Amino acid sequence: MFENINETKAPVDEEGLHYYYNRNDRIKKAPKIVQDYYNGKMKPEKGIKVLFNKNNRYIFLALIFFVGAYYVYSGLSRTKSYAKINEIDCEIQAFVYEEQVFISSSFKRNPKSKKTAPADISIEFSIVDVDKQVVHKEVQSLLFKDGEQFLRTKFYDYDIIRVDALVTVDGESKEITCQVKR
Repeated sequence: MFENINETKAPVDEEGLHYYYNRNDRIKKAPKIVQDYYNGKMKPEKGIKVLFNKNNRYIFLALIFFVGAYYVYSGLSRTKSYAKINEIDCEIQAFVYEEQVFISSSFKRNPKSKKTAPADISIEFSIVDVDKQVVHKEVQSLLFKDGEQFLRTKFYDYDIIRVDALVTVDGESKEITCQVKR
């Protein structure tokens, strides 16, 4: 079958292969939309007009709807782990590590605040399990002076899903909720 391999090779001239490219012939054979583009008849829309043409109108309206729905959902969501209380920013985080739940609450004075006096901070942790029942409660306090300060605690129950905290700063109270990160 392959006794004479030389017969199966294509003949190659000594100069090698040459490709000739003629742009005008190529454009003449191209579809009409390509010919219009190269002749300058097809101008793309620029600026804000792109959003309001017939093809993009529905996509633009859907984008506005979903962004608005996201902001409404995030604004009404009960899982807020941040609050500004009496010009002090408070944030709570909770995570699981080796069947223990670690809870960290950080406090720092808001940069726009003009207060410099120490603040008495009290925080009551309510630990909620899978059955939505409060299984543990713990109260901690701190005398906040300046900078960033932390209160940390841990619990040994793996079924904890949420931490509710009642934070009181100089008599003003707010409730903060934090989901436990697994």
